[in-house]
Amino acid sequence: MTVRAVDRSTITPARSRALWHGLIVAGLAFNATLLVFWLPDLFIWIDAVAWRSLDVANPYASAQGAIDRIGAFLYPPPAVFLFAPLAWLPWAVFAPLFLGLNLAAVVLLMGRRAAIALIAFPPVLLELLNGNIHLLMAAAIWLGFRWPAAWSFVLLTKVTPGVGALWFAFRREWRSFAIAVAVTGVICLVTFIATPTLWLDWFGLMVSATPRPSLLPSLIVRVPAAIALIWFAARSDRAWLVPVACLLAMPTIWIQSSALLLACFPLYWERERFRTSARPTEATTARNATLVRAPEPEGNA
Repeated sequence: MTVRAVDRSTITPARSRALWHGLIVAGLAFNATLLVFWLPDLFIWIDAVAWRSLDVANPYASAQGAIDRIGAFLYPPPAVFLFAPLAWLPWAVFAPLFLGLNLAAVVLLMGRRAAIALIAFPPVLLELLNGNIHLLMAAAIWLGFRWPAAWSFVLLTKVTPGVGALWFAFRREWRSFAIAVAVTGVICLVTFIATPTLWLDWFGLMVSATPRPSLLPSLIVRVPAAIALIWFAARSDRAWLVPVACLLAMPTIWIQSSALLLACFPLYWERERFRTSARPTEATTARNATLVRAPEPEGNA
């Protein structure tokens, strides 16, 4: 009896293209619905209010009593110094500048596919309409694999998604991990020396804040799950899973928070880089073993 070989490859190039095209069509349909039917009822750049109305002298007053109110500033003190210049700009300068930064992040991540991301990946359009920093965080995550210091932007804004830097620890890339931690620590130390009261106010806000009601599990559940996913990603050379873990660890997850996943694309396209920089392959191990093997003595049997 002849046994036919079974092709275990379920995602052929043709199916991959069909899936890609289907997702593009679905994204276009969603974005068209958003722009035609929902846009008139949306509060454009609602999240940007937090730093447009930032009071540098007392930045956390806007969040006292209700951290979910519009304009509540919840970021750590280093972010106060980062966003303060934006609060001083007139709207006519701030709006195109901030929009340009977000668009630059999309181009940086997607390259020639940036237009597809803009028109067919709904979280990107929602992020542009809401004016948050998820696209900038996505860029920082991607850059952080090359320059670990970029993780400080994630750690010193949304904080908990910074667990993505554990990728380096799980791969025993201690120099990169030390750079990410040290740069973040130095920034914290300098700002604490300059304005210790800001840090005390922020810690007090975080301790007293009541989490927003959500159907999702709390951070106590999501952060350990994110760490487990990062460990799996690090040990299996799947760097593109790290942005997924960062999204899972977000303090609050909205639809536009999924703009973080834009970092998955370049990390997936570059997957060979992580595979070759990880553990030695079986072929390399065997070759090394051959090189160090002691020569067998010659002689009579």
